[in-house]
Amino acid sequence: MSSFQEVPSSANALQTSNFAHVIFQNVAKSYLPNAHLECHYTLTQFIHPHQKDWVGIFKVGWSTARDYYTFLWSPMPENYVEGSTVNCVLNFQGEFK
Repeated sequence: MSSFQEVPSSANALQTSNFAHVIFQNVAKSYLPNAHLECHYTLTQFIHPHQKDWVGIFKVGWSTARDYYTFLWSPMPENYVEGSTVNCVLNFQGEFK
């Protein structure tokens, strides 16, 4: 007799989630100081880009958004269509130590 019970789940709940509004790709465990860093990320359909959006480089253990080493403003996506998914890239030019 199995000790596990299979519970039917809602197909809708498994297919969509608005938890991850921005998804970063290929994030390494660590980066060398003063090295070029190409940051690839995706804005999901759940976020509305804003001209004051930014991406920051943080030290492990950060506790507030003010604990960044450096940041770059995220440009508004060209030809953005509301409700669409957009791939973006930012280039940090050795601006963090």
